[in-house]
Amino acid sequence: MDIEEDRRDESRPRSGEAPFDLGEVFYSRTDDRGVIQSGNYVFQRVAAYAWEELLGAPHRTIRHPDMPKALFRVFWEELNAGKVTAAYVNNRAKDGLNYWVFALVAPCKGGYLSARIKPSSKLFDRVRALYEGLLAAERAGTSIEDNARALHDGLNSLGYDDYDAFVVDAVAEELMSECRTLGIEPIVSVSGARELVVLADSILEATGQLSTEFAYLGGIPRNLQIKAARVERTDGPLSVLARNYEGMSTEMSEWFEAHVIGENTSFSSIRKTIERALLVGSVATILTRCDRQLMAEQRELGGIEINPERAMLRELQSDYISWSRQAYALVATEAGRIASSCRDMKRMLLGLDTLRVAFKIEDSRSGAGNAGIGDIIAQLAAAQERANGQRNAILESSERMSELAAEMQEPASSHLPDVLLYGPRLAPAMKAGTHQPRSAA
Repeated sequence: MDIEEDRRDESRPRSGEAPFDLGEVFYSRTDDRGVIQSGNYVFQRVAAYAWEELLGAPHRTIRHPDMPKALFRVFWEELNAGKVTAAYVNNRAKDGLNYWVFALVAPCKGGYLSARIKPSSKLFDRVRALYEGLLAAERAGTSIEDNARALHDGLNSLGYDDYDAFVVDAVAEELMSECRTLGIEPIVSVSGARELVVLADSILEATGQLSTEFAYLGGIPRNLQIKAARVERTDGPLSVLARNYEGMSTEMSEWFEAHVIGENTSFSSIRKTIERALLVGSVATILTRCDRQLMAEQRELGGIEINPERAMLRELQSDYISWSRQAYALVATEAGRIASSCRDMKRMLLGLDTLRVAFKIEDSRSGAGNAGIGDIIAQLAAAQERANGQRNAILESSERMSELAAEMQEPASSHLPDVLLYGPRLAPAMKAGTHQPRSAA
């Protein structure tokens, strides 16, 4: 692709949205006060400012006035807490054109790095509607503090517990939608993490049901003891079996609490760990795209030195890949531990079943069926069957989780298609070998 052809592609309308393609990614780096230190060509092209107007200017230079100030209050609170965060932002170019971005911002040495892609998900439409309400309230005199609370309330109404939960879901939604719209396979780091979240939720649901069954199984033997006392002497065989069953079911319930869902396990935080891995893995993927698209650009970047910028991007990418690997390794280990516990639980459930069969035999031998003991034994059989089904569900989900989390430790950035690595404008030429990246300054 020659320069003249690319200039024709960059022709801008007189009003409306600035040209910005799905699949492109642009970034800018600021100091800790939000003053622009560097960026790539896509950033400068879309904003339509000269480099001398951008470098050294506050990042709010490109902010659209129709953005609620409360968003940036919340946004900076997240950044000041050292978090990776994200937001949908409407910007305004120098020529008055607007452009919406999904901005993912991460702390870096000396400040912050912001990478932006074109939003395309259904969530984007819902968030814009939320912004409209916040902006109207702001113009009616609502304080930034009250509007920030209204932002959190609005996100709660969309199903998010807090801003962090919104960020994780928004990152996944936008990256999945981008791939879907471009007609390419979803990024494994996102689709795989989404599957892990589903598996974690299914395990959580099944463990809750299993805990309920254990409580139920622990209560039934008391009824058996009451009924047994009516048909046999004190400490008769049915009463002894009932006490043994109660003791074994209580022991198994306590074991389940200690080894699967208790405070001394990582189970309670496994979903948060997956979400963290999804976020940092997505950051690594987007940083790879920033690096490749920066490498492929042929224009001067206002005196910005390419090599130090690329080195910084690669260093950050390496850090986030490392954090992602550590998180997925923890998930794989925890899921494997849960699976092992479920296999141990099978032996315990078989022990309960042996006692239940002994109940049935003794009930038949003693002729005490008219006491209703047979009905209670049938209840035990049904509850044990449900418990075993839930155990099997937990085992199946945890085995799949362990396997998938192990696979996810390989960075997805090594399998990105050219349209994401170089953007839709340069990808065909890069693939054909007709485009030569510029030499680093």
